Amino acid sequence: MRLRSAIKRSCPGQHGFTIIEIVITLLISSILAIGIVGYIGDAIEGFATSGNRNKLATSGRNVVDRIALELHNAVPNSIRVSAAQGTGDQCLEFIPFIGASNYRDAPFTGSGGTDFEAIDFNPVLTLTSPADRHAVIYPINTQDLYDGGSPGPRALIDELEDTGGADGIVTVRLDATHRFSRRSPVDRFYVADQPVSFCLEGGQLFRYEDYGFQSTQCTPDTAACLPETAPDRTLVSLSIDNSSLTAFEILPATLRRNAIISLDLNFTESGEVVRIKHEVLMRNVP
Repeated sequence: MRLRSAIKRSCPGQHGFTIIEIVITLLISSILAIGIVGYIGDAIEGFATSGNRNKLATSGRNVVDRIALELHNAVPNSIRVSAAQGTGDQCLEFIPFIGASNYRDAPFTGSGGTDFEAIDFNPVLTLTSPADRHAVIYPINTQDLYDGGSPGPRALIDELEDTGGADGIVTVRLDATHRFSRRSPVDRFYVADQPVSFCLEGGQLFRYEDYGFQSTQCTPDTAACLPETAPDRTLVSLSIDNSSLTAFEILPATLRRNAIISLDLNFTESGEVVRIKHEVLMRNVP
């Protein structure tokens, strides 16, 4: 009796947890833990998704800006596009120019001529023989521009010479006798390079160069036409899904504006999709 009384006196007011209280506590703690973990996981996933989307959008914008920048240096009326395929495959072609000036006595009559004078370029531009560049005057018809021939709007340049002095004149020597078909209202002429193509094929965008002038527009399906290896064939972008879309479209010039090139590219990566639509106003005129 004394021992039992001593034990009771040594544990006065002692309490414990019941099994139900412990189970409820564990259940609530588990729910809170799951919620917190899910919230943190969603936040991390959202951050990663946002980062991937921003990266994809930046990459896509760089591609579109590159195409737009090159189009701003295209010879007027030199842009042409192939028909868009169901897979989205399509090509955009144009002729870039490296300089522009005003001619003085270009050959427009008779059998033509082999040289003419022009106003100095700014910045200075000279070409040694063989120049492998083309003089273009008043290109108002795209097909005539690619066909070449005399008379026509395009002639191969052999040499572009500037003898110096204060006369402000350069001499343009052609590779052969040529007659330009039409005079420019402002006596403008362009020094053009070879055509360039951007082709969307199999979800990838490639840039082609140094394949020469072709009367019929080349596509990757055209045999022995576009280059197949670097450096004349360059990969520009991966993971473009343009199925049932038209990547390149020409909106013809009107009385109120110049021609517009519409770009519509659908970039995809890691489950993210960014579609970029952009219009390029062609400011160069014949």
